[in-house]
Amino acid sequence: MKSKSKPKIWRRILLIIIILIWYKFLFWSISLDSKITIQPWDNFQTFASHLSELEQFRIKLYLFKNRWIDLSHIDVGNYYFTWSYSPSSFIQVVKDWPQTNYSRYTVLEWRSIYDIDANLTQKWFIQAGEYISFVTDPIYISRYISRYDFLAKAWNISSLEWFLYPDTYNIDVEKDYIDQLVYLQLDTFNKKVRSKISDQNFPLDFYKFISLASVVEKEEKNSQNKSTVAWILLNRIQIWMRIDADITLCYGYKQSYESCTPSFIASKLSDINNPYNTRWNAKFVPQPISNPSFDTINATLNYQKTNYMYYLHDSKWNIYYGQTLDQHNQNKRNYL
Repeated sequence: MKSKSKPKIWRRILLIIIILIWYKFLFWSISLDSKITIQPWDNFQTFASHLSELEQFRIKLYLFKNRWIDLSHIDVGNYYFTWSYSPSSFIQVVKDWPQTNYSRYTVLEWRSIYDIDANLTQKWFIQAGEYISFVTDPIYISRYISRYDFLAKAWNISSLEWFLYPDTYNIDVEKDYIDQLVYLQLDTFNKKVRSKISDQNFPLDFYKFISLASVVEKEEKNSQNKSTVAWILLNRIQIWMRIDADITLCYGYKQSYESCTPSFIASKLSDINNPYNTRWNAKFVPQPISNPSFDTINATLNYQKTNYMYYLHDSKWNIYYGQTLDQHNQNKRNYL
């Protein structure tokens, strides 16, 4: 009896092994966590070389059963495999366009080129100074001037400051990061700003107007107050009065606004050699000092006329206006 039962047991064990192997062959996923770069001289075998022999055999069997699938042409680019795949889903990834590895980067409204450079450096996207060097390079500026009319109108500019529109951008990390970002910023400015404003509405010449909007962006955070602040600053410019906007001083030191603290500003207010020190210089700032949003640009364009000539903010950023210097000084005593 024992001699007869042994063959039955071994047959069952063998059958289970065969079933498990067949199950693995048919149903277990193809595991691949890799970026595969396809060059012009590559073909489908480049993908297959990243698989085990068993996985390659499964792919071949799938393609044999589905002879209509054409893999004679593979698009050049990066293909990202980050999951488990059946033969059909693996082939589908290959047949789709190459994926792009994007990173999302947000430029805030108040940032200058120095803030953007510092932030990009902090996030390890660039080396310190690379963004600043790019957007102040005459060669790159001239290249963009030939493309965008608003740059041509800003005669003899030495920086792309103010036109580098604040927004959230998707950047292909496989390509030149700065070149992509600057192009996207300028293109967004063209679509969101330039296409919506008319030269005939400018209260100043084009470049002075954009410089004014950049100061308004730094001076007032509340959208409801921006048009009033814009009028006060514009009025001062038109009557040759100093605009006395302390924040402008920071730009002359070529540093980010995050590092330009109130104590730093206070220590530099007597620097008469800084052309951005608007407490000492009756002339307006030489160029824009930030990259404002359309909200600020629109508020500056549609300034609200009042009798106010002065304003100040308390520690909670509430704004207080004054028509005369005496009223302004009284506000200082009341709120500062």
